[in-house]
Amino acid sequence: MKILSFIDLTEQQQREIRELSNDLTLEVVSPKKATKKDLTEVDAIYGWSSRLEDHAVANGHLKWIQTIRAGVDALPLDDLKKENIVVTSGSGANAINIAEQTLGYMLMYVRKLNLTMRDQDQSLWKVDEPYDEVYGKTVLIVGAGNIGSILGRYCKALGMKTIGIRRTAKPTESMDEMMSMDQLDQAVGKVDFVVNILPDTKATEKIFDQNIFEQMTKSSVYINIGRGKSTDTSALIEALQNKEIAGAALDVVEPEPLPADNPLWKMDNVIITPHTAGRSVKYSERAFVIFKKNLKSLLENGEVVENVVDLNHGY
Repeated sequence: MKILSFIDLTEQQQREIRELSNDLTLEVVSPKKATKKDLTEVDAIYGWSSRLEDHAVANGHLKWIQTIRAGVDALPLDDLKKENIVVTSGSGANAINIAEQTLGYMLMYVRKLNLTMRDQDQSLWKVDEPYDEVYGKTVLIVGAGNIGSILGRYCKALGMKTIGIRRTAKPTESMDEMMSMDQLDQAVGKVDFVVNILPDTKATEKIFDQNIFEQMTKSSVYINIGRGKSTDTSALIEALQNKEIAGAALDVVEPEPLPADNPLWKMDNVIITPHTAGRSVKYSERAFVIFKKNLKSLLENGEVVENVVDLNHGY
């Protein structure tokens, strides 16, 4: 089996992979320097390079792609489906840091830290009453998967109630209550925080639209750490300007990066971070654990088991 890694593996990690089988060949290549030749007779790819996607799909040998990211919207999923190429994601590798950053947004709002930082920039000693707590608040986690489960655990530790939403309302760890996606418009009206962790698919495009924001309470805060395309940006701006919701925290936006003249930048009740929630110094080592586990399973049992992507749904 020939494996091509677009991820820069440490010497120790490369040894761990090669020790799995004597019949295994591992090549580590920078995605910026990789060529069509590097894909010759490759059976598996760790990481991804959009520069070479046509060659990768058509190489005739490729059986499996392990991405390092949770989202797989950058891959040509329809083409991979036609070629029966299995895709596994890095879902869960960034769950801890994304959950921590999301919790940080909530704490910033209730303790007015977002306003305090703006005051500090102007050397102002200012009290921005009233100050609140997350204790007793209710959070709606839309897309309650790996990230949502950890976020739910953190929220519950601080005395919050958790409601989860996913395609089906099956029981999910750390959720006090579960609902299905078709109940979204009902759910948003009874919570304090709405956290969007949805992937980028045809079904989720602009799912947070004017109707959803109108159903939210005037005291609620919208947090998007999923994908920017799942939110109608114009509808969000209007909801904030009309005080239909209290605020927003956005790690992802549409378009991205957000243009300098977009009114969201100037709003005191909006926190914007440049798509950093998924970044962590621990990310690559956690993603490698998933890759190694899947490779070991493939070698021993003929199939991968962790984070297999449903190519019909895109996640």
